[in-house]
Parts: sequence; structure tokens; C-alpha cells
Amino acid sequence: MGASIQRDNNNNIYDDFLAILHDFESLPDNKESESIFEIAGYPHYENVISNILAFYLNPNNEHGLGGLLLTSLINLTGGVEVQQENFQVSREVSTNNGGRIDIVIETDNQIIGIENKIFHHLNNNLDDYSKSIDDWAKPNNLDTLKIVLSIKKETNNSGFICVKYEDFIAKINENIGMYITTSSQKWILYLIDFLSTIHKLSGKKMEINKIDQFFIENEERVNSIIKSRNNFIAKLNKKIRNLSDLIQKPEDCERQWIYSKFCLVHDYNICGNLIAFDLHISPQGWELTLFGRDSNSIEYLKLVDLSNMDVVLNKDSRYILNKYDLSAELDYIKDDMIKWFGRMTNLKSSIQNLPNASPIKLAP
Repeated sequence: MGASIQRDNNNNIYDDFLAILHDFESLPDNKESESIFEIAGYPHYENVISNILAFYLNPNNEHGLGGLLLTSLINLTGGVEVQQENFQVSREVSTNNGGRIDIVIETDNQIIGIENKIFHHLNNNLDDYSKSIDDWAKPNNLDTLKIVLSIKKETNNSGFICVKYEDFIAKINENIGMYITTSSQKWILYLIDFLSTIHKLSGKKMEINKIDQFFIENEERVNSIIKSRNNFIAKLNKKIRNLSDLIQKPEDCERQWIYSKFCLVHDYNICGNLIAFDLHISPQGWELTLFGRDSNSIEYLKLVDLSNMDVVLNKDSRYILNKYDLSAELDYIKDDMIKWFGRMTNLKSSIQNLPNASPIKLAP
């Protein structure tokens, strides 16, 4: 009676897990693609972002987008139109008191100072920055424009206008259409990737999509699946330990050990070549592989003709020697592995006398 109840409970749990997985698979895929800057690990570095900005803010650079970014930025400040005959963009420009302005743009009619803020608080000496910009503008009677470009709204009393990245990106998207035909496709894609990275850093309220909602509504059931899976993996890993206890390390095997709980390893040194057997277990079953640990050892194994052994060479230069069902008896797997170890011992003696590097066959 007790066994029947246990079977019924297991069946109910199985059906429940299957139903929740079916529900999850029916949800739309809302995976958000990573940008190249996120992959490179640079989205949090203000200097990197300022370098990219300086490149795109210069209308004369090879991106072919002309004044797209600069015009969009000036539109948001109400500043005067830029005259582009003589145009210079500089980074980290020293101020009167030894500070550094992130980006300074000098044109025929004005000087623009831009302080770029992503995460740091605006604690720069903007009075010094502002006076320095004014001093640079005076000799040629140039207009000045002072901008703090930041993720969040910043306030100051030094004559700087705060432009939020959110508004800047929106204005670029609004204006980009007129530049598509004249620009390089490569630099447009980089720009879109860059703006996407900045947008993700904006710290806006998290949007809850259907997949997020699924995990919110089914947290307890999902945790139950995760816990059951972890128990299953632990059960598989225990099989590896049990098998290791069953197998007595062969005399010519240098080391028998368990890697990362799920893989039983036997290391051999054959004529200076590092050859290993890996037996790993997964929910798909057992798999026994043979491989060389370095390039010389991989080439060494190519001297062995395994064509009569029904062996498969995979893309990682590993020879798949055999696969076993999860239900296979440990004694059966042990006996098969010992046979392979014996073939390796025979190989060691045969290959030492191998003439002209001719392939040799392993005995079945």
C-alpha cells in the first residue's frame, strides 16, 4: 500500500513538473542581446564612453554621420549652430586649476565643454571648468556652451546645462533618418550598440515581461524543480564516486581522480605524451573519451588506428570510446574501462618499436 502511494506521488510530481515546463516553453522569447561593449566589459568605464562620444561628436570622422550627435546634443541645449570648417575635438583638457574636462570641442564660432557622467556623482569643480572655457573663448570672441551629459538629472550653478542620456538618445533616434544614406553601415551598427549599452545603464525602472511574470507567479514550483534537479545531479555524482571506489588504479596509470564531481579521470604518460581517459556522467548518460592533453599528445594519438574499434572523433579532438545508459551496471562500465586501459598498456609497448611512424591498430 505504501509503495503504491509513493508511486502515485511521484507520478503527480512528474506531471506537475511537465506542466510547468510546458507553460514556460509556450512563453515568447524576450532574451535581450548583449552589446559588443558589454561583452568586452567596458560599459562602466567613463573614459571608454567619452572616447567613443568624442569620435562620433566630430563630424569630420570616418563614421559618415556628420553632425548627427553634435547637432542632437546642441538641439537639447538651445545652443547656436556649429560652423564646421575648422573643427577640433579634444579629450581630457587641463583647466586653469589642474582639473580635466572630458571633451572640449572648438569650432569657428564657439567652444563647447562636455563633462560626461555615467555613475560618479558630479563633484567636479565646475566653477574652474566654466572659467577655463570662458578664458579659452575670449581671445577670438567665441560663444561658449557648457554641458553635463549624464544618466540622471544634475544641477549646478556654474553655467553648465544638464542633458540626460535618455533625451540625447531619443534626439539621435529622431534625427538619424537623414544620415542613413551617407553613413557607413559599420559605424551605424556600432553607434546603435553603443546607445543600447548606455540605455541599459540608465537605471530605469525594471520592466516586467511575461517570462519575469512567470517566475514571480511560480517561484515555489520552480524552486521545487531546481531542488529536485540538484538532488538528481547529486545522485549522478555519487555514481561517479561509487565507480571510482570499484576501480583499482592500474599500475601504469599515473593518477586516478575525480574532476568537478561528475568526471572520473585516468591520466597516462606514454613516451612523454600525456594521454587521459575521461568518464563523465550527465542526464544523457555516461560517456568514455580518450584525448591528448597538449598538441604533441594529440598528434601522438593520431598514430593509433582506431578504425576497427567503432570510435568517434569529435570536434574537440577527443575520441568517444563508448557510451552507456544511466541504467547500466557499474560493474559492466568498470569492466569495459579496464579493457580500454589494457589496450593503452599494449599501445605503450607497441608504439615504442613503431617503424617510420606507421599507424598501429589496437586489438579489439
